Amino acid sequence: MEKKILIPTNFTKHAWNNLVYALNLYKDIPCIFYILNVYDAPTRISLGKNNNSELETAKTESEEGLHKIRQGLNFRQENKKHQFETISSNKDLAVAMQECVDTYKIDLILMVSRGDNISINTAVNNEISEVTEKVENCPFLVLPELMKELPKSNREIVFPTTFKFPFKDKEMVALIDMSNFLNASIRILYIDSDNRPLTKAQEQNRETLKTYFAKVKFSFHKLTQTTLTMGVHLFIESRDSNFLALYKRKQGFFRKLFSQRIKEDIDFNPKVPVLILKEME
Repeated sequence: MEKKILIPTNFTKHAWNNLVYALNLYKDIPCIFYILNVYDAPTRISLGKNNNSELETAKTESEEGLHKIRQGLNFRQENKKHQFETISSNKDLAVAMQECVDTYKIDLILMVSRGDNISINTAVNNEISEVTEKVENCPFLVLPELMKELPKSNREIVFPTTFKFPFKDKEMVALIDMSNFLNASIRILYIDSDNRPLTKAQEQNRETLKTYFAKVKFSFHKLTQTTLTMGVHLFIESRDSNFLALYKRKQGFFRKLFSQRIKEDIDFNPKVPVLILKEME
């Protein structure tokens, strides 16, 4: 079955690199890549015909930019298993992305974060945190702007969880897919901040994960006497892990991980790609 990947672009070099990374990641997988650009008039204070003119100019620039991307893809002569669709929209980015998710049944949204680190802190107002908060029923893969090449072997995806809430199997599909595409092991990390044994419900949720990950390499890990943020950071640093997967419940672990005051914890902006798994309806 074809994977449907949504990739927003602003026509920068890093946005193009993001697209190339996606093509390489899914080189053996039949995919339809939906390339989205949102545009707006340069100013909101213009009225009447001037505003319409500015909007038409912005629309033309958006469509021409998407056309150049298609030309670049044709020049590269990419995998015949890959198809491309371009979408130009003058709506808010999150709104346009949600429409694409709903209309085209998108499996994954791929974005690039500016700088060396991934800015996904929900307490910080930026484009990445905004769209991952607003767009529902679709996972995100967020890449650092300066993406490092992955090692040839010993790849692993760190997946922290409290085991407090059950997961739906469809919520784990993107993580399992990523494990298969990368030939990477999943390291399920439990941060025991309270030094308490697992409840029966937590034990059951832990066992359920075993069934979901039965066909991929995985292992359980536990850290004590540390906070959520610090524990995840130290685990990634100590093992030189390649990916981080976070489950974003509407109210749950993801928000708790990034809601702590800076003085109480470290500033956590991972330098590895982050797969954000969303709560599914």
